[in-house]
Amino acid sequence: MKLFESVLNLIYPPKCIFCGQILDYSAVIHICGSCFTKLPFSDSAIIRPWQEDEENYCDGALSVFEYTGMVKESLIRFKFYNKPGYYRTYARLIADKLNKLTNIKEYDMVMSVPLHKHKEFIRGYNQAYLISKALSRLIKLRECSKVLKRERYTESQSLLDRQKRNQNVRGAFSVKLPKKVNGKSILLVDDILTTGSTLEECSRVLKQAGAVKVFAVVVATGRK
Repeated sequence: MKLFESVLNLIYPPKCIFCGQILDYSAVIHICGSCFTKLPFSDSAIIRPWQEDEENYCDGALSVFEYTGMVKESLIRFKFYNKPGYYRTYARLIADKLNKLTNIKEYDMVMSVPLHKHKEFIRGYNQAYLISKALSRLIKLRECSKVLKRERYTESQSLLDRQKRNQNVRGAFSVKLPKKVNGKSILLVDDILTTGSTLEECSRVLKQAGAVKVFAVVVATGRK
């Protein structure tokens, strides 16, 4: 795989995912030195459950960046402007922070927040799944995204307030193979965390299927 990636990088030189500068063919993380010094890395180690006055199903979250500036622009390109290759760098950054702050051996599998098949068809890929697949290889855990299914089409969460976001995703997910998650600890991957409604709903159905722990990992968060 490393040899293949090196040959591919010689033919198609890697570019910084933030400014587009061409990088050395051997670059593993596609970020130039100039952009790296300006990145809004998240100060928070672990984001605790986000609904203090309610029951929480998600046991916490980890984010690499704050959702602002060049990170926000990069994620918009990744998600909406056909830049799926960014997933490699995002996954490596998440893996690095996970290894520093958590014990990977506590987890059994990695899975992504599912995208509705209509949205995935239009976009051409599920951005969270790309990250999850790469992350699973880096931290050597099983990738089990097929276990979690999106049952219905939902409005874009970015257009809704917190209450409507909760209502929008309620009942939108199901667990296809409960036996796979029963008694397991799960890393749940998404690209962006804002109110946490989507991650909370995914965690709810996973816990109801028997999962003992669900911990979210994201590229960026808009939470303070």
